[in-house]
Amino acid sequence: MRLYLIGMPGCGKSSLGKKLALKLNYQFIDMDEYIEQKACMFIDEIFEAYGEEWFRAFERNVLKEFQELDNVIIATGGGVIKNKDNKALMDGKCIYLMVELEEIKKRLESSGIVRPLLKEKTVEQLFFERKELYDYFADIRVDNTNIDEAISNIIEGIKNEKCFNN
Repeated sequence: MRLYLIGMPGCGKSSLGKKLALKLNYQFIDMDEYIEQKACMFIDEIFEAYGEEWFRAFERNVLKEFQELDNVIIATGGGVIKNKDNKALMDGKCIYLMVELEEIKKRLESSGIVRPLLKEKTVEQLFFERKELYDYFADIRVDNTNIDEAISNIIEGIKNEKCFNN
């Protein structure tokens, strides 16, 4: 099974994904790190040199590569949902990690990581542009205020999805 973690920048996709992968004995992939290694450039450099449209096409091709994997948790980039066609490529379970906007702001400030799109827009603008898309992609929605509770809820959600789908 492939589990795709989706949500706003700073919602904890990478942190939670690593812990969840250990718990499930799955491989963990941070999609942004994977893209950076493959492109030999940082995400912000890719945006600056080629633009968002080029980055999104590259991101889509990476999603196609992931279809060959099994027992993997993929922490996607926050904007992977901007192309609704990506949903068909994410042929596993999409888990939407939800966090209040104020908490996201705190996490982003403390991380020190440069987010290319946050140079042009506020966190609120990104959230309101993407909220409907996160809901569209989500198979399971989990509050990620407490990482251990979120992991338990994800595992329970996956069990319920399996029962529901059989």
